[in-house]
Amino acid sequence: MAARRSAPGYDGAAARPRRNGSEASMRSDLPMLVCKVNQPDGPVAYVTLTPQQDLSTRGIAPQEIVGQIIDPERPGIEPDNFARNRVFVEFLNGVIARHAPSLPALQAEAQRQGEGIVAIVDGRAETPQDAVPPEDILGAFQVAEGRIVADSYRPNPNHRILGARGFFQLDPQLQRLLLEELAASVGEGTGA
Repeated sequence: MAARRSAPGYDGAAARPRRNGSEASMRSDLPMLVCKVNQPDGPVAYVTLTPQQDLSTRGIAPQEIVGQIIDPERPGIEPDNFARNRVFVEFLNGVIARHAPSLPALQAEAQRQGEGIVAIVDGRAETPQDAVPPEDILGAFQVAEGRIVADSYRPNPNHRILGARGFFQLDPQLQRLLLEELAASVGEGTGA
C-alpha cells in the first residue's frame, strides 16, 4: 500500500492465478484459497482468505468470499472469469476506513500534502508514486491542515479485486487487520 496524492463439496486448492502462462505475475501476499462447492446446478468455485481447516469445520461466511470464479472448469483464475463479492469489498473498505488513518506512511503523506486527498494505492500498482490506473486505487481520504479528516474515506468503485497484475495487495498492517477482523466477524457470528 502506498499513500499518494491522486484524483478522485469442497476441495481446498490454493489459488494459483495465471496470466499468459506466468503464475508469478498473479500472486498476492494474501492467503488466497479456492473453495469448490457442488451445488444442484453444478460446481461453484469461491476464492476466500479463510484457512482450509476453518472451512472444513464451519463452512464459509459471506464476508469471507473474495469472489467467485465464473467458470470453475476453466483452469487458473483470470480477471475475465472472476466476479468480486460485494459483501467482501464492503468489509475490506470498512477495514481500510477504520485503520488506514493510523498508518505512518499515510499520515506522512497527509502532512506533506497539507490539503486535498490521499489515495490508498493497491500494492500491485507498478508505479505507485506516478500515475496510477483507477483499478489500482482502493479509495481516498480527505486531508485538511496536514491531517486525515475523520470519517472521510471514500471507496473507489473502479478498484479491481483481481486485475491484470493479480489480486489486490495491502500494506502489511492492513493485511493483518483484514485477516484478524474477518476471523473475528465469523467468531462473533456477525456479517459484514
